[in-house]
Amino acid sequence: MEPEFPRLNNYPYKEVFYFDGQIVLMKRVYKNQSHDSIGMRWMVGESKSGYPNIYGKFMWMVVLNKLASFILEGIFSDLEGLSSNIKDFQEFMSALNMTREIKV
Repeated sequence: MEPEFPRLNNYPYKEVFYFDGQIVLMKRVYKNQSHDSIGMRWMVGESKSGYPNIYGKFMWMVVLNKLASFILEGIFSDLEGLSSNIKDFQEFMSALNMTREIKV
């Protein structure tokens, strides 16, 4: 059974698109930005809330597009080995294409 992923008012999302048992990825607009961004969390750690967290409260880390591109391209390069971790393939491809289109 998968853990419950945090849902914050300032970073709402449809569903996570990648979870490998430790790392979670999702795509959504953060606060008042004009574009989507990739959010990431580690679901393991010294506390039940994983990382990042502030005073024990769940948080999502907004990943810079350049880093998000490296992460998603790495997953894409090993689709055969990592496909079982992709929870929503359409959302994964949308996120990957987004990182490819944004000029850094």
